[in-house]
Amino acid sequence: MRILQMHRSLGAGGIEAMVCHLSNEMVKTDDVTVCTISTPSPNDPFYIRLSPKIHKETIGKNDGSNPLLVVFNIYRYILKGRFDIVQLHGFFYFYSLAIILLHKRTKFFYTVHSDASKENNPWDVRLLSLKRFCFLKGWITPITISPASKASFSELYHCRSEMICNGIARAHIDTETDTVAEFRITPETKVFIHPGRISQEKNQVMLCRIFDRLVKEGADIALIIAGPLHFHDIYEQMSVYFSERVKYLGERGDILDLMSQCAGMCLCSQYEGLPVVLLEALSVGCIPVCTPVGGIVNVIKDHDNGILADEVSEEGYEQAMRTFLQLSDSERLAMRGRCKASFSDYDIEKTAGAYLELYHRQKIDV
Repeated sequence: MRILQMHRSLGAGGIEAMVCHLSNEMVKTDDVTVCTISTPSPNDPFYIRLSPKIHKETIGKNDGSNPLLVVFNIYRYILKGRFDIVQLHGFFYFYSLAIILLHKRTKFFYTVHSDASKENNPWDVRLLSLKRFCFLKGWITPITISPASKASFSELYHCRSEMICNGIARAHIDTETDTVAEFRITPETKVFIHPGRISQEKNQVMLCRIFDRLVKEGADIALIIAGPLHFHDIYEQMSVYFSERVKYLGERGDILDLMSQCAGMCLCSQYEGLPVVLLEALSVGCIPVCTPVGGIVNVIKDHDNGILADEVSEEGYEQAMRTFLQLSDSERLAMRGRCKASFSDYDIEKTAGAYLELYHRQKIDV
């Protein structure tokens, strides 16, 4: 099959990681093209990790591009490419013209990477009726990524979706190198990591405030935050709490290496789909401390392979952190082992296999 994977970019982010892992696995058996809407940067972490066997293309959008021209260029690109499968990841409005005009000759798939009601940007909201129509008519096959994601999709669009859980490739980590030694204040300091773009829904200001309180109470802990800076106003609010124990590292390409040596991974989002960083944490045995949102509740069993807060609130998440800090060394070690064991359900081989099986089934059904 000739498969096209399209997304806005392959910079830092969970969807970007998913596109990269999925494409690298699919190219082992099929002809795969990855096309970014925006012109890629030489430093985009997941663009440079694409397999050399993958065809790399771009629409070439930049900040000055006319949005309508971008929509037309995407249609023209897909038309000329004559792909068997076109897999889309968010930003429906970019692809709307191509779907309307080409659905009879090309099979389109669209992965919903978050809560269905939260993934729609302003343009997608304007086109929501068209988006629902395309799903209902079968012009595009929706794919959800967890039971929670599937339920939110059904509630919003009143139609069924195919569910395929996210997956990533298991990383090979150098466990001998202490990648977070520089962040330990004492030999016993427990270092936590929060990987994610700086934005409102990730709740980083709340996280910094909680760590600030715990440190002032005497907890020997440190927090490192790593991710692209999307909103400067959020960063300014966070920076009030920065200290030798709460640091922002910027965008990093070594998240897995850092995770492998951290005591835990903090994920305190207001909403999520099925976060790739959660799967990455499990793969290296970094214990997740999470809010109970989206597909997280389908992956994490409280006190088994992570700690789940009782609710999405500052008090709830702070209590989850306190619960983690009360664990004994042996309890944490056992939990790390269960994290690694639970990752097997989210290996990219299973995820890519499920996608390919769906593609073949839909292609035969045409």
